[in-house]
Amino acid sequence: LLVVVLYAIVYAIEYTYCVYFKNQVPFVASSRCHKRAVVAQIKQFYPNAKNVVEVGSGLGGLARYVARHTNANVHALENMPACVCISKMFDWVWPTKSETIWCDAFEWLGKKENKYDVAIAYLEPVLTKKLVKYKKNIKVLISLNFEIPELKPVRVVKLKGFVLYGFKIYSHRLYVYEL
Repeated sequence: LLVVVLYAIVYAIEYTYCVYFKNQVPFVASSRCHKRAVVAQIKQFYPNAKNVVEVGSGLGGLARYVARHTNANVHALENMPACVCISKMFDWVWPTKSETIWCDAFEWLGKKENKYDVAIAYLEPVLTKKLVKYKKNIKVLISLNFEIPELKPVRVVKLKGFVLYGFKIYSHRLYVYEL
């Protein structure tokens, strides 16, 4: 019980700091249908993808799922310390070819040595658009729920359900961009 209470306090502090002071999106887990659809896209259209990155990985569930069901090494990038700590514990308990990295994802993607066949992002609309800046290091971008208006996706995969963000409803979709 003490661990649960301690986690709740740390999470509340982190949530407040990230959302209200750093203006970041709070953690939202990807659904099972998102996970299955992402893996299906990678297997069907990018079976030779060896390096995958999940931007804003939260607890790392999607990254571990992709690593388990594809032949890729996955970097799970997250900047919220409590999420990183929990994700690293899950990495240790259920080892896969995924690695959780505590960093600013945009700084990480800006390094010329960090090249990825596929990037997966479940971010809010403004941050999702920022990923286009790193197209030299990303071949394919799969965005969960949020479209990048400046780009034309090669595929849009419709899924069941929706998410409410900023008082607007976004249908569950995958937007696949080849950069």
